[in-house]
Parts: sequence; C-alpha cells; structure tokens
Amino acid sequence: MKTRFDDWPVVTLVAEGEPPGAVRDAVLGLLHSALERGQPFAAVLDLTATEAAKEADHAPRTAEHAKAVKEIRPALANRCRGLAFVGGERAPAPEAGLRFWGCPVVQSTDFEEAASWARESLAAADRENM
Repeated sequence: MKTRFDDWPVVTLVAEGEPPGAVRDAVLGLLHSALERGQPFAAVLDLTATEAAKEADHAPRTAEHAKAVKEIRPALANRCRGLAFVGGERAPAPEAGLRFWGCPVVQSTDFEEAASWARESLAAADRENM
C-alpha cells in the first residue's frame, strides 16, 4: 500500500492487492494523518487492485469502520474538501457518501480524473471562502 502527502493538499492512497480490512485501516490512517495537519485537504483513494472481501469477515469489520468514520466525521466535514475513490465495485450516491463521510465523495474509474476532481474540489472551496 502506498500513501503520498507530497502533493499536499491532495493526499493519495494506492492499494495494491491488500485485503479489505487492511485497506479500510489504511484509509482511516491516511485521513487521520491529513486531519492532524489542521488544514483543508482532499484525498484520492485508489482501490482498483484491492482483494475481494470475504463474506465472513465483511460485517464485523464494516461495523468497526463505520464507527471509526463516525468519530472523525465532524473533522472531515470541517477540513476534507472531497474524497475521490478510484475502482471499487459500486459507487455510493453522492448524498449517501456525504452523509457517511461528512464531505463530498465521488467514484471514478480513472486515477487522473479523480485527482483532477480532488484539486477542483479544493479550488472551489477556496473560491467560496474568499
């Protein structure tokens, strides 16, 4: 798994065949690290190469993940300008993503398109705050 902060305020995570639980933990770790900076950011989360979830492991880990997201949702609503997911099997409706994460969410099949959306989300938020 690769995480990058060198294009701040856009941060990235690229999963490379890791199991879903490890990916969820890495996403949360990336978001915590970004939030600790105390500045607006956007994230591109490339899940194209993740392993399929095993049904037996899915429900308990999903509940833990949802609880962890709920704990950081207020901070995400304050600082995260957008989460762009690349790959994955299904895209949440934008309203559902906003309710779950507390910030705008988009699903894409193209990394560059997702990164462009993340940069535009940051720019749009800057224009609104002027």
